[in-house]
Amino acid sequence: MLTSPNMPDLNLLDVRGMTVNAMLVKLEESFPPTNPTPEDSMEKIMYRSGQRSVVEWVIEYMEEN
Repeated sequence: MLTSPNMPDLNLLDVRGMTVNAMLVKLEESFPPTNPTPEDSMEKIMYRSGQRSVVEWVIEYMEEN
């Protein structure tokens, strides 16, 4: 692997780790925990809950592995 003298030596696991961390940050930003309001329909509440449950599953999976 060719590296520049100015570039830190990163192995593939380090690069993938940074990519996964960036993905987790983006998921947190895109699908934050939300509180339903009385104006929200049941469908909207369930849809948002489903989105968030996937984000929480990914976070839990990454912490375990």
